Amino acid sequence: MTAADGPVAILIVETDQIVSLVTADMLADVGFRTIEVRTASEALSVLERSDDVRVLITGRSIAGDGVALAQLVRHRWPAIGIIVTSGAGGDFERALPPGTRLLRKPYHFADVIREVEAELSREKEEPSAAPMLPIGLPPRSGMELGIGIGAVAAPVAEPDKT
Repeated sequence: MTAADGPVAILIVETDQIVSLVTADMLADVGFRTIEVRTASEALSVLERSDDVRVLITGRSIAGDGVALAQLVRHRWPAIGIIVTSGAGGDFERALPPGTRLLRKPYHFADVIREVEAELSREKEEPSAAPMLPIGLPPRSGMELGIGIGAVAAPVAEPDKT
C-alpha cells in the first residue's frame, strides 16, 4: 500500500511487544510502513514530528489510556484513521470518538488488513481537515497521557509574577 510519496505509514501503539511485532510484521508484509511505540506519550511525540501517519492502531490498555489517545488524535489530527484494539470485555465503546473502529483481540491477519483498508478508504471519501484547537486553548504536551491522565485542552494558568 503506497501513498504518492511511498508506503502508507501506520502507527502501532501496543504495550505487548509480541502483539506489536506480529501486527507490524503483518502490515509490513503487505507493503505498509510501520512505526511501533509502547505508550500514548511516545505516540504523541511521533505524531507531533511526523505528518505521514495515516492510521493509528492503539491498544485500549496502553500506558496513558488508548481511549484517551484516540480522543486526542481525533481532535488534533482528524484525518488520521483510528483503530482501537482490546482483548477485554466491557462497555467502553461509547467512550470512543466517532468513526473509530474497534478490533477485538485476538484478531487475525485478515481482520487487521480489512480494518486498515477501511480506514484508508474512509480517508479518501472525506475531505481532509487541518488539525484545529479552539482559540486560546493550547494543546497538552502528552506528558499527562504518559502517566495515565486523559488529555483535555484547558487554559494555561498565568505564572505568578509577584
